[in-house]
Amino acid sequence: MPTFKVSAKAASDLYEIGCYTEQKFGKKQRNTYLDQIIEQFEQLAAQPDLGQNRQDIKSGYYSKLVGRHLIFYRKIEHRIRIIRVLHQAMDMPQHLTKS
Repeated sequence: MPTFKVSAKAASDLYEIGCYTEQKFGKKQRNTYLDQIIEQFEQLAAQPDLGQNRQDIKSGYYSKLVGRHLIFYRKIEHRIRIIRVLHQAMDMPQHLTKS
C-alpha cells in the first residue's frame, strides 16, 4: 500500500495553516481544511502521477493544488515525501530551494 511521509518543514507549514485558518475562520473550518489536505496526501500516495511535474522549480518535485495551497512532493519508491505545503501566492522557488 502506498504511503506518504511528511517532512519537518511540511509539518510546520501545516501547523501555520491550521493556526491561520482557525484565527480567521474558526476551529471547524480549520479541521475541514486540514482534513482536505491530508486526504490529498493519501490520494497522491495512491496516485503520485496526479500532480504536476515541477522541474521548473527543482528536479524531481511535483505539486498539487488543494484549496489555496500547493502540496510539493517527491516520488520515492513506493511512497511519496511531502516536501512543503505553500500558499499559492508565495514565491515557490525561494521556499523550495532551501528544502
